[in-house]
Amino acid sequence: MDSSERNTYFFQRYPKTTLILATLFGCLLVAVLTELLVRSMSREWAPTREERAKFWRYDPLLGWSHRPGQKGRLNHKDFTINVAINSQGLRDIEYPIERTWKKRMLILGDSFSWGYGVEHQECFTEIIEREHPEWEVINASVSGYSTDQEYLYLKERGIWFKPDVVMLLFCWNDFTDNNIGSASWYFKPYFVEHNGIWELRNNPVPMATMKQRAHRFFFGRTYVIKHLYAAVIHGFYYLRSLVKHNPPRDIPVREQEPEKTYAVTAYLLQSINRLCIGNNAKFILVSVPMEREKQAWLEDLAQREKIPYLALDPYFELKEGQLTFSHDKHWNSIGHKIAANAISTFLRESEVF
Repeated sequence: MDSSERNTYFFQRYPKTTLILATLFGCLLVAVLTELLVRSMSREWAPTREERAKFWRYDPLLGWSHRPGQKGRLNHKDFTINVAINSQGLRDIEYPIERTWKKRMLILGDSFSWGYGVEHQECFTEIIEREHPEWEVINASVSGYSTDQEYLYLKERGIWFKPDVVMLLFCWNDFTDNNIGSASWYFKPYFVEHNGIWELRNNPVPMATMKQRAHRFFFGRTYVIKHLYAAVIHGFYYLRSLVKHNPPRDIPVREQEPEKTYAVTAYLLQSINRLCIGNNAKFILVSVPMEREKQAWLEDLAQREKIPYLALDPYFELKEGQLTFSHDKHWNSIGHKIAANAISTFLRESEVF
């Protein structure tokens, strides 16, 4: 019996199964062809979340970190940028571990200081470095990081650079993210207080589940197929909720209690400050524009801990024009110039420059 005869036999014996399989295969083929066509013709459907994850790898300490040597383009409906990760896992040029004659500033932060949406040379860190050639400004920022990951990176890796200054760019979502054990479809480390002692949890960080891996791929890497995938997931959750009368949580997170959120953030910033003092480095805190209540809390903490603090709110409020992208909250090249000028002025007034 040749292949055509076997196919005819199978269809005659299992007509419904054959039609279902043929329909599924046809839908899959159409979805793949549509995906390829849209990718080649338009960025409008480009992922707005986590396509940057293609530059990441699992990290047992931090949850995720950059893939050393990874290069590529990051596509968004508002921009397309080039991304190059150096051998040290940073989106920056190579810096030797051993000090040169220059002074050193290590930048910690998330996607804002990483330069999401702008080319490397347009990031405020690079603008500052060009204006002050006597300084090496090492950008250790990683998209999606919260203060707990930034603290652990500094403690275990960043301090090797022996910086004179450590500057952390704080974002409004850090208050929430410092209190959760997963983000960006990865697990992450976090701290909890137990009997007056802060303990590190998710250490080592668990590897991603199959569900998280699937979410990262479809939502973060596909243009069209992600919509089909989302429809399937939502349909599955809906049917499951009907059976269990309680929709399941995809990834468990800690309860968001404001007092705990502020408490862990205070512990982390204080720990970074103590670590810097112990290594003869000056800690400087800078925050992106955010709600007045949160900004005031940071200002109060900085005063109590004697941490030089710059809130960027007034610098952005005084400027007119588009400082962020149309479909994204991150700074465009103009926004980075404003941040660079504000930070440079603050560092001069703080007698760092």
